Amino acid sequence: MTPPVPPELPVWDGAAYAANTGHHRRRDGDFLAALDLAPSARVLDVGCGSGDFTVKLAALVPDGHVVGLDPQPSMLERARAAALPNQSFVPGTAQRLADAVTGLFDAVVSRAALQWVPLADHPAVLAGAAGLLRPGGLLRLEAGGGDNIAAVCALLDPIAERYGGPCTPWAFPAAGEYLDLVDAAGFDVSDGWVHLVAQRRPFTREELLGWLTSQCLIGYEHPMPAASRAAFRAEVLAAVDRLRRADGTYDVTYVRLDVRAHRR
Repeated sequence: MTPPVPPELPVWDGAAYAANTGHHRRRDGDFLAALDLAPSARVLDVGCGSGDFTVKLAALVPDGHVVGLDPQPSMLERARAAALPNQSFVPGTAQRLADAVTGLFDAVVSRAALQWVPLADHPAVLAGAAGLLRPGGLLRLEAGGGDNIAAVCALLDPIAERYGGPCTPWAFPAAGEYLDLVDAAGFDVSDGWVHLVAQRRPFTREELLGWLTSQCLIGYEHPMPAASRAAFRAEVLAAVDRLRRADGTYDVTYVRLDVRAHRR
């Protein structure tokens, strides 16, 4: 029996999420180019979501195995449906990796997931990853950082405040701050990096609405009083044209925390 979503987490809709990941998938090549995995590598994907990126990892290691971890049952259901034979999936959170998976891995990776983990929990996440990696094993992470989606937060934060919601409900750490965490967890970045990368990601109006409703608003709504959520969402959607840029597009400025390090 699949365990329920932990109560401190919002419940995600795997199908809705999978339909709105195109902006991430357009950036997969940059991430994959810095992996350098052997065909027989064993890889852990932390926060695998609906599995559309995890299956790309599995294709890189045809003689190896990729384990996808996510706390959301609907995400794991979608991921399993699209999986290759050399994939498996387990329910679990990034903060408690050792409780969900066993054995050692050649690489621990994560894409667009760890911004959902409170920054105070990141030392535990990194320590858990180090404990599951072979000596010299690769840590490869990408998530929101710095002033990620600043224009979106500037619109949503004051609306959420009126409904009893949070301000910018994600962890967007600075590069230097995260370098210290990575180092303290036992990783070496001498042949890697911890840096921020700014990206203009293209969105149509419809794509922006899909991203907001399937992903972004969840972060604001979960801590909000339940009776206020529908009104909050309606006000945000009515204000979406305030995110239209001067050039007429609805593109979003993303800032990504990009990490490549090896376990000492």
